[in-house]
Amino acid sequence: MLVTLRLAIGWHFLSEGIGKFRVVDWTARGYLSSAEGPFADLFHWMSQNDSFLKFSDTCVMYGLVFTGACLLLGLFTRLGCVVGIALLMMFYLALPPWGWTPQPGTESNYLFVNKNVIEALGLCVVLAFPTGRFVGLDAVAYPLLGKYFPYWLVGVPSEEA
Repeated sequence: MLVTLRLAIGWHFLSEGIGKFRVVDWTARGYLSSAEGPFADLFHWMSQNDSFLKFSDTCVMYGLVFTGACLLLGLFTRLGCVVGIALLMMFYLALPPWGWTPQPGTESNYLFVNKNVIEALGLCVVLAFPTGRFVGLDAVAYPLLGKYFPYWLVGVPSEEA
């Protein structure tokens, strides 16, 4: 079941990233300029600074594709989870679903927990279990490369995987 969760989240990230690459002039300017909450000023500044916006757009597109590919292949699964969680928390902080902040364009009325939080919690579950070593390329990469990376990134050695 955890492998299915990993694959579903991976597919979502990969399809979102590829979708952004397919739109030639995609930018996060609109999303950032409509930010609310405690970091709104930072996100508004990001949307107005063209060089930083270009850097941000590139990071989001490649971050989504990287996370999706890692999760789908089961290769560097934990690193993919960490990158995915970081992206989702940035998305959450840009438009937090707090009762006192407007939520334009949402499909429901959220209070604290939205789809970004739910997907980040799913990534936390995938992060906690070595699903890439059970069904994925981590089973090949871990014995070869695991000793060169910190445990928080590759996980603790186990007998099962």
